Amino acid sequence: MTASTARLAERWDRPDLNPPRPRIAVETLAGSWKKTNDKQQWIDSLIVDTEGDELYVTIFGSAPPSPPSWGRKRAEVLYSGGIGTGDTRAGAFTTHYRFDDFDVEVQANLNLGLLVVATFVTFRHSGPLSDRFTREFFYRAVDGDQS
Repeated sequence: MTASTARLAERWDRPDLNPPRPRIAVETLAGSWKKTNDKQQWIDSLIVDTEGDELYVTIFGSAPPSPPSWGRKRAEVLYSGGIGTGDTRAGAFTTHYRFDDFDVEVQANLNLGLLVVATFVTFRHSGPLSDRFTREFFYRAVDGDQS
């Protein structure tokens, strides 16, 4: 019996040891995403890219008070796309942005080929704007798509 086989056998006999979680394939969310309509919204477009097992998002605003560029943020939590299967393709992520006047929680999920992005905006000071929720839909742009 090899050393690795012995370790596997020991783990098998130890139900108190949790098996390692499978890797979530972050690549399934990577790409340039454009909004599905021409109306000004909170977000104009976003880029999702990866470095190893990490997923990053860069968001571009559509209209004030949304900043023109939100910057690049690492996804804080990744979720697989399958609830009752061993599917480990990425299906959703969350991250947070902090600006001078407000904070934004970003939740995004892949649904029927679209990236559905929900934002929960909390303003830090009283003023003319109330906290808000947005939900926007984005399609994956293909290379050379200038629309």
